[in-house]
Amino acid sequence: MRDTIRFALNGRPLAVDGVPSHTTLLQWLRADGLTATKEGCAEGDCGACTVLLGTPADGTLDWRAVNACLVLLPQVDGRAVVTAEGLAAADGTPHPVQSALAEAHATQCGYCSPGFTMALAALAQRPERDDTAILDAIAGNLCRCTGYRPIVEAARNLPQVDAPAADASLAARLSEWSSEGLAYSAGAGRFLAPVTLAEALRLRAAHPDAWVWAGGTDLGLRVTKRLEVPGTVLFLGRVAELRGLRESAEGLEIGAAVPYADALAALTDLAPAVGDLVRRIGAAQVRNMGTLAGNIATASPIGDSLPPLIALGATIDLASPAGRRTVAAEDFVTGYRQTVLRSDELIVAIRIPRPAPGTRVAAYKIAKRIDQDISTVSAAFALRVEAGRVTAMRVAFGGVAARPLRATVTEAVLLGKPWTADTVAAAKAAVAADISPMSDFRGSADYRRLVAANLLDRLYLETTESTAPARLEAL
Repeated sequence: MRDTIRFALNGRPLAVDGVPSHTTLLQWLRADGLTATKEGCAEGDCGACTVLLGTPADGTLDWRAVNACLVLLPQVDGRAVVTAEGLAAADGTPHPVQSALAEAHATQCGYCSPGFTMALAALAQRPERDDTAILDAIAGNLCRCTGYRPIVEAARNLPQVDAPAADASLAARLSEWSSEGLAYSAGAGRFLAPVTLAEALRLRAAHPDAWVWAGGTDLGLRVTKRLEVPGTVLFLGRVAELRGLRESAEGLEIGAAVPYADALAALTDLAPAVGDLVRRIGAAQVRNMGTLAGNIATASPIGDSLPPLIALGATIDLASPAGRRTVAAEDFVTGYRQTVLRSDELIVAIRIPRPAPGTRVAAYKIAKRIDQDISTVSAAFALRVEAGRVTAMRVAFGGVAARPLRATVTEAVLLGKPWTADTVAAAKAAVAADISPMSDFRGSADYRRLVAANLLDRLYLETTESTAPARLEAL
């Protein structure tokens, strides 16, 4: 395994060593004089630190917007980074995004402008220019001057930008670098990046206290906000066996290192409501790095992914040097921030069965904002009604106990009963037996009980011919 970080910065190949392994890309860029990349929140919410990260794929580079504050410098080994300083052409000609923003007068104080520029540079490589695509591209960028209108206008007028011709040769060099594992040590820590599952499992067993790092969008906050220094980081982002995404008639298999962004289309095809929920996990910068497996492994009671996985009957494949095992999604988290994972195990994949014909899948996230917010309560349902009666029902909640849970008492009340308002009322009363919410700054325990029960009303309204509006946007 190599011991030097190699990557390309604004088209220039670099080799870096001697930098502490927990240094973020943002910290390193600013120390290197590239100060257009700003720090605003240090937690992936404001977008001021947005850069483009290019990964070799199919002979070229797959460019995506990411938050430099949540990326550790060794993570970019074998990849390419472009900052606002490197966006213009070699002869100084502004990038089309830079021109569009200038022509639309889309900057005020300027602090957020480099981040918006980089987020829109990622959008410029795609053909979509409708407002949904534009707002999704910049949902992770905050303008403190609230000058969003001209920014959106500039985005509407963006031409599609082709990949530079130099990307092919750069991708070939980066592919060579990324095919080799990295064992980087500096300062008090080390960063291990294996390229095979066998090596990852060997390293996991050898370093049971290592931070297992896929995208880093959650663990990164321990570095940037709590100022923790990991002794060892085991990075899984380059393990080919963990980056597979397989669709079949039976369902969907998502590798543990597959980013949300890569899984989104397949999840939407499997269950559109789940795709809609995943679109609300962070913003594009977070979804380009964060993974479903990472969200599960954090074992947060308000994690967005486990309720729909539980409702869909998903299973989680685990592996260690001793072998493999599979656990049901509902059994993976055992308590607050606790899981069934052993010290030598890794999540390998999540398997989601395809819903049976006639099954209605719903997933709800209740938060104070649509974008960039954490759930107060979440719920997911997989309902099948035949001849007016509930023949199948799985119910899962998040944010209402120390862990995401399956609501078996509520399910029992519904199964075999007519799908009517009276049945739903009885099920709402049963919800209290399944959950044990607490009060915090996001909501009181009483509020959470009420919301969890009322989401059954929303499900009923959305699965019947009721004309009553179930969502604010329907008013």
